[in-house]
Amino acid sequence: QGYAKEALNYVHMLMKQENRPKIVGFYCDFDNVHWVRLFAREVNTTYPGVILLAGGPQTVDMDAGFLKDTGIVAACIGEGEETVPELMDFFIHRRGSLEAIRGIVYLDASSRLVKTPPRTPPEALDAIPWPDITLTNDYKHYSLLPILTGRGCPFGCTFCYEGANAKRVRRHSVPSLLREIRANFQRNPSIKYINFLDDTFTLDHERVGAICEGIRVIRKEYDFVWFASAHISLVHKHRDMARTMAEAGLKKIFFGLESGSDAVLQSYNKKITRKMAVDVIAHCVDSGIHAISGNIILGGPHETGETVQESEDLIMELLYRAPGQFETAYFSYLPFPQTPITLNPRKFGMEIYESLIDCCNEDIPLSGTEALDFLALTQIRLQANKRLQNEMRTIYLDGKIPEAVILDAYRLGERYGVFTRWNEYVYKNLPIDDAYWRMRAFGEYVLREQLGGRAADAIPHRTFELWLYTDLGGEKPRIFDTPLEEIDYTLLKLCSGKLSKREVVQQGRAMIDPAGTQSDFFNRADESLHSMEKKKWILYRKP
Repeated sequence: QGYAKEALNYVHMLMKQENRPKIVGFYCDFDNVHWVRLFAREVNTTYPGVILLAGGPQTVDMDAGFLKDTGIVAACIGEGEETVPELMDFFIHRRGSLEAIRGIVYLDASSRLVKTPPRTPPEALDAIPWPDITLTNDYKHYSLLPILTGRGCPFGCTFCYEGANAKRVRRHSVPSLLREIRANFQRNPSIKYINFLDDTFTLDHERVGAICEGIRVIRKEYDFVWFASAHISLVHKHRDMARTMAEAGLKKIFFGLESGSDAVLQSYNKKITRKMAVDVIAHCVDSGIHAISGNIILGGPHETGETVQESEDLIMELLYRAPGQFETAYFSYLPFPQTPITLNPRKFGMEIYESLIDCCNEDIPLSGTEALDFLALTQIRLQANKRLQNEMRTIYLDGKIPEAVILDAYRLGERYGVFTRWNEYVYKNLPIDDAYWRMRAFGEYVLREQLGGRAADAIPHRTFELWLYTDLGGEKPRIFDTPLEEIDYTLLKLCSGKLSKREVVQQGRAMIDPAGTQSDFFNRADESLHSMEKKKWILYRKP
């Protein structure tokens, strides 16, 4: 867990112990297969007597060359709760034989790859002990609880390993799931955010209702919120599910949009349409879900400039339908092993750039189509993400995001760790606005209109430090290229969070109009303070 160097140092530390491990196992997925190769070589060379094993979704693509190169003696394909103990028995106690263990690949005495018959995935998930996340290196920093309520996916999307290889859905019972959640809170009451990892959390709306009912009870004892992924078609079919989840504390939901083109969606076997996606996301907003996320894949089946434009049109529509709530990003297609597309890319009008896979960090295209090659897709992704972020900024600056949505984004992020790209792409990149919303979200700062008859006694406070943004080199002081009149700059300097509004105005008059000859001074001062508040330069603390 963690960075490769940290993990390698951890292995070195373990190997210095008297009772050092006899086996080192690697979790291998598409993103880290390159690092597993390098890491395994290092461990195999430094500790030649140690047995190396591998697991994870990428093992379905491991061939004889990979095992020879790394020294990995066996790899578990699929779920490992039953397979791994049998491997332990064989390598530690020399019981049984490798050929009798289902669901593995290994090299025989002639260095030929042997693949044993697949293992039937376990059905009784409640019988499997809960993962003990206290064993992870950084558990003491955890406020996030990852939970898997079920396994398998019935949808069979052509780009997805899970849908192509683990179609049979099995679930934990709701009572067992709720006991797991409660047990983790009893062990660590500081958990603030539950991440339900299931691809198919919303598959059974009645089960979702039962889970939500249990979560509502637990939330009376512990302060937390939660996240889940959902399928557009299921929320579209069961309209009550979105509100049920929101009322139980769901603050962010993820949908695999994949494309705005119905033709591409059909090639992905997504079983959704563009219109359905628009309708469901609008429904989630109406249901009270704070943050709605969905991804777009570039470089998929039969992708053209026209289908890319359809995706961008969809994204722009959703941004304006759910300003400050819907978020997305564009990603390159990833050729996961043993999926319909990677097994037969030509059928989908695609080419897989096999030679680039070891270079991949999900930041370059690994596929092309007849209309769009590597360079075109690189440019498209770069430009599309730039347009996306610029449009989000425009939506904010045009005042289209409700204040309650912005304040929720700050409060949920700070208190519970709910990530939103609106914070990352927009608010944080406008330092004054960022400070302004933070002061409103976490401090005792309000707008003047919220003070009622006590406005004169409230304490105005600048949202920024003057020295950072003031230019005194011209005829008039300038802040953010805005020239200030004497009354504006004088009052702004006095809004230091120490004086009441009455005192700010009185001291300002004493500095600007000591003789009291300006009969309209108080009106002008009031207008100046109001203007600075609209610019997000000041806020008020209640007296």
